Amino acid sequence: MIKDFNFWFSAITGTTAIIALILTFIQIRLSNKQSLFERRLECYLKIDGLMQLYKENQKSLEAERKDEPLFAVDLEFLWLTNNTYLEEASEAIKKPLENPGHKKFLIKREELKKLSTEVELIFKGRSAKTISCFISDYEQLLFKMYQYQILLNNMRNYSEQLKATLEMAQKEVNETAYREKLLNAYADIKMVYLQVSQNYVMEKLKSQLKL
Repeated sequence: MIKDFNFWFSAITGTTAIIALILTFIQIRLSNKQSLFERRLECYLKIDGLMQLYKENQKSLEAERKDEPLFAVDLEFLWLTNNTYLEEASEAIKKPLENPGHKKFLIKREELKKLSTEVELIFKGRSAKTISCFISDYEQLLFKMYQYQILLNNMRNYSEQLKATLEMAQKEVNETAYREKLLNAYADIKMVYLQVSQNYVMEKLKSQLKL
C-alpha cells in the first residue's frame, strides 16, 4: 500500500512539474509575441508618419529644380519634420550648428538610423529591406538639407561682408557641388518612395502586425 502511494505521489508530482513547465513555456512564448507585436507597432507608426509627411509634400519635393541656389530648403526641412516624432529636430534648421537644436537634430538622426536597422530585424521579407532604405534616405535627405542650409548662411555672410555678387558668393563656398549632393538625395528618396508605393510595402508590413 505504501509503495503504491509513493508511486502515485511521484507520478502526480512529476506530471504537475511537466504541466508547470509547459505553462511556463506557453507564457514565455506569448510574452515574446506580445513584445514583438509592440515593437512592430511602434516602428510601423513611426514609418507611417514619415510616409505621410513625404506624401503630403511630394509635389513640392519632387518639383523640377532650376539651376540656381535652393533657398527654400529650410522650409522643406520644416515640412519633413512636421510631426510629433521629428518636431524636436525642426528647430535645428533655424540656427544650424547652435545648441540645443543641433544636439536634438543629431539625436534624431541616430534614432532614424536605429529605426532603419530595427525594421529589418523585426519585419520579414523584401518589404522590410525596402522600407529600411526609405528611412535611411529620409535621414540622409534631412542631413543634406541641414548641410546645405549652413552653406547658404555662409554664402549670405560672405556676400554681405564683402559686398559680393551672388555668383561670386556661390563660387566662394562651392555651392554647386553641395547643391548636386542635395539634389541626389531628393532623387534617391523619390525612387525608393515609388518602390514603397508600387509594391504596397506599408500594407505588407501592416499584415505582420498580429499576435
